[in-house]
Amino acid sequence: MHLLASVLCSLGAVKLCFLLNGVFKDRIELVKKSVKVRLSILTFLVVSADIDSPTNLVATEVTEDTATVSWDPVQAQTEGYMLSYTSAEGSSSDIPVGRDSTSYRLVGLRPGVLHTVYIWAYRGDKVSRKSSTELCLLTITPHAELDAPTNFLAQDETESSLMVYWDRPQAEIDGYILTYSSTEGSSEEILVGSDSTSYMLTGLRPGVLYTVYILAFKGSKASTKISTQAETVGVLYPFPMDCVQIMKNGNKKSGVYTIYIANDRSKPAEVFCDMDTDGGGWLVRMIFKLKIISYLLHILCLSVPSGLDKIYELTNTPTQYELRFDLGLGSERAYAVYDNFKIAPVKQKFKLTIGKYSGTAGDAMTYHQGRPWTTIDSDNDIALGNCALTHRGAWWYKNCHLANLNGKWGDNRHSMVSEQGVNWEPWKGHLTSIDFTEMKIRPLGALSSRKRRSLMAREKSRKTNLQKK
Repeated sequence: MHLLASVLCSLGAVKLCFLLNGVFKDRIELVKKSVKVRLSILTFLVVSADIDSPTNLVATEVTEDTATVSWDPVQAQTEGYMLSYTSAEGSSSDIPVGRDSTSYRLVGLRPGVLHTVYIWAYRGDKVSRKSSTELCLLTITPHAELDAPTNFLAQDETESSLMVYWDRPQAEIDGYILTYSSTEGSSEEILVGSDSTSYMLTGLRPGVLYTVYILAFKGSKASTKISTQAETVGVLYPFPMDCVQIMKNGNKKSGVYTIYIANDRSKPAEVFCDMDTDGGGWLVRMIFKLKIISYLLHILCLSVPSGLDKIYELTNTPTQYELRFDLGLGSERAYAVYDNFKIAPVKQKFKLTIGKYSGTAGDAMTYHQGRPWTTIDSDNDIALGNCALTHRGAWWYKNCHLANLNGKWGDNRHSMVSEQGVNWEPWKGHLTSIDFTEMKIRPLGALSSRKRRSLMAREKSRKTNLQKK
């Protein structure tokens, strides 16, 4: 019945859902009146025509007191979304949701009750029209023939996981239903096999208190629900804003991690962190929603606005970032480091700010200081033609470049054709297309291996001088 009711609810069969959950027809009529009142109030809201509404609002993973709602994002620029829901028992307060979110887990709902969920987008004092969907929550009645699991406890907590253990009930069962919720409002339901007596919860937030519930079931019968609580291990930076803070949280391996721009939990971004080069903590590339992995600034012309907007948000904080270029040609390697890096917003065409150079590759980027971003359809260089067209890339071109890391890859011929290639002029000239580049940033002042070597050399010199005395 649990599964049947879920299916009927998801298909919108509200009346039958209520019958399956023991709710009478007069309750439905009361809900309809409540919804009508709500809709009449909506007509007095001032909506903006230039903000489209979220679409395809649906409810999934419906349990007795939780549900996940998901939607397709709006096309217009917004500051975020607002969610609310109503039922025969009242209305919720508005729930703010981040602008990059496309789903939200509602918790603390009333079992066996029809809920109407609303969502709308906002920007300043402007709002879109509201989209809505209905969901009916399940009612699970404990059955006297099924005893509950016992000795339910949580152990082995880490930053992102914990183990729960229990003893089997005496009755024959089909399995268990585990659910958990946190002080942050997250919740999930998990089906566990009847032979299991433990389960590892993963993907948890560090330093958060979780309440975990378990019940046994057989067919449509369920035991009473029991619970335990545990807190995941805390970290120095719960919402790290760069790879250095990721590293200070104890992550020493290069790989994909989640950062939060300006430590804002509503602005997550998946990135690749290099924890090996020159002391580690380098943010090498950002991973976008379309699952296209792009080097930090190696972004195709058509995707420039979304990519560079993210990099603008990332670098325009009180933290000053250094920028490193790692270059290669065959087995040869060189690097260039600049002690300041940021870009301007789109209104200023992502104008480049670059700092003082150090390294082995030669200084190619100071030439591009203060230049706006040029693409094939936005010519902002000072050359007679469009440098993005003539050099097959998008870059902070001037007239045209000393560095062209978005040029044509794979052209290693020593001819004028290679001026369309991937160039770093001070190292290999305009006529050689290099075959390896990486651009990476980290906060200035992070403890690099260069600094560690310098500190070790000073300490060795100090000890030598003391021995001489």
